[in-house]
Amino acid sequence: MTDSDIETTMPIKNYRERKEVNMTSHQVTITNIPRMIVGANDIVFEVRENNIKLGDLKVSQGNLFWLSSGYNFGRVLKWSQFAQLAEEYGKRRRYT
Repeated sequence: MTDSDIETTMPIKNYRERKEVNMTSHQVTITNIPRMIVGANDIVFEVRENNIKLGDLKVSQGNLFWLSSGYNFGRVLKWSQFAQLAEEYGKRRRYT
């Protein structure tokens, strides 16, 4: 086994290092489900890659909030900003 083989098979401790390893397994878990219309309570998605928690995505009426794993401060996007990012950077595919 070479050094490069060891690097690609070792668990990743921080999601920022994921570019070095081919990641294929993703898990998204809904941690709380309020009513269908998002009201005062956010809908929280726990996002994992190869069983390593990347962070939480909180969906509310006014915005999206991303909190990276291990951090106290996150990033907020208004829905219009998210739509713009999706149009600009998202890969186009048919919704099924």
